[in-house]
Amino acid sequence: MSSDHRGMRALVRNHDWAATLLGDAADWPPELRVAVDLMLDARHPALVGWRTPGSDAMPVLFNDAYASLLGEQPAQALGQPLAAILPAAWPHFAPLVDSVLAGTPAWLDDVLLGPGTHHFNTAFSPLRDAAGTVHGFFHTALASDAGEHGRVEAALQRQAHESAEASRHRSEFLAVLAHELRNPMAPIRTGLEIMRLRADSPETIERVREMLERQTRQMTHLIDDLLDVARVTSGKIDIRKQLVDLNRVVASAVETSTPMIQGARHVLDVAMWGEPLLLDIDPTRVAQVINNLLTNAAKYTPPGGSIRLTVHKDRSDGGQAVVAVTDSGVGIPPEHHDTIFEMFNQVGRNRGLAQGGLGIGLSLVRQLVALHGGSVSAESPGAGLGSTFTVRLPLGARMAVAGDDTARQDRRTAQRRTYRILVVDDNTDAAESLSLLLQLNSHEIRTATNGRDALVLAREFVPDVAFLDIGMPGMTGFELATRLRAMPALARMTIVAVTGWGSEEDQARSREAGFDQHFTKPIAAETVSRLLAALD
Repeated sequence: MSSDHRGMRALVRNHDWAATLLGDAADWPPELRVAVDLMLDARHPALVGWRTPGSDAMPVLFNDAYASLLGEQPAQALGQPLAAILPAAWPHFAPLVDSVLAGTPAWLDDVLLGPGTHHFNTAFSPLRDAAGTVHGFFHTALASDAGEHGRVEAALQRQAHESAEASRHRSEFLAVLAHELRNPMAPIRTGLEIMRLRADSPETIERVREMLERQTRQMTHLIDDLLDVARVTSGKIDIRKQLVDLNRVVASAVETSTPMIQGARHVLDVAMWGEPLLLDIDPTRVAQVINNLLTNAAKYTPPGGSIRLTVHKDRSDGGQAVVAVTDSGVGIPPEHHDTIFEMFNQVGRNRGLAQGGLGIGLSLVRQLVALHGGSVSAESPGAGLGSTFTVRLPLGARMAVAGDDTARQDRRTAQRRTYRILVVDDNTDAAESLSLLLQLNSHEIRTATNGRDALVLAREFVPDVAFLDIGMPGMTGFELATRLRAMPALARMTIVAVTGWGSEEDQARSREAGFDQHFTKPIAAETVSRLLAALD
């Protein structure tokens, strides 16, 4: 077998799909993405065929096990029709494909596949969208074994069912995502119209401003959760551990969650541990875990309920810190205990009570806690009887470094100076809003909406700091940063990426291009202030 047979996931990811009938992978529908993920994860030979608009040909994708049936060049077979990659078997498969595209599963036993001598039992299952329309098929093949026929058939049926369920859950999730994004957009749009109509009323403007801040925070939190789940799932999230007191981390999370809890008229009772609990953790991520648990409790507790958060030490298992969040809410039915931490579990669960959400918060909690060597569990007497979520984290063993807090405070209170700052973004509103924010602190600002103009301004203006968007047409932010770095007069300039692209790969490319910092949009005023204060 050629080495090309290994790593079909990498081949699928790096294939030039834009040159095929399937088009760019970024534009694939969710049903196709789910089917391809399931197919690549399967241990037995599996293949996905997808119907493309305006063509009778159905490009196919396949996993490592299926690649071994196709000869020496599986990369060349990607995106080709099934008839082209298995010409000998196609006369047998053609009527099965017709059947499955009509919505009826089909199977055929004892089929010779590829150039070998092995016979396989094969099955074809339809791939449908949320409306039930068939767009393709999921094809599996298992080595023939008459004594195992029943097991094979059951396995194929289970695979088809899991594929259909995954596609349905993904479609429901996308519908909820669209709903959750529209929720904050509606009041933002209305608020802007009110500000235009009542520009002469400071009280109205202030009320609208507060509302816009709340809705912007909600949308940012939602997007951050989505990005975090993607990073954790791909193993690319950055955990920055340090020795900290868990009590302080919990206090920060409580402060963040309090507005939502108070808005629902819940009573929050917090019981901290009576002495420092030193843990070797990422304080930002652990605060995110506790905030998600408190937010979850607030969402699934009827107005006027009670929430209790406790922190204590458990000396078993080498010493653990335990954080428990108990609520008087809707509880967890027994049949949901095993799935409560699964992705998108909120979809369809008490949608009338929950105050929005994508159903990814608890999944993210479990994954972040696991990255710290801890565990999380859920308990509930039953529906309507409340629930308790318990996080266990190992105690830290090193001595804290004295003076860190004092140094941070000194930096915050240091005398501020003003800077010459260049802002470059092809989005005029984004450039103007960041410029206005910087001007409020008396900095001298120049703006450009493309890389070419920015280079001219930089030569004349000689900025101390540059905030650059990355995804600009023409000259990208990466190229602009590299060219700015090459100017001797700007050798000491601080270059900051402010962009919608925030993956680990994007941040690595920023560092290679010469950026000093990388922030995802929207960048908060506090972040800008801390960044500039650190330059003093």
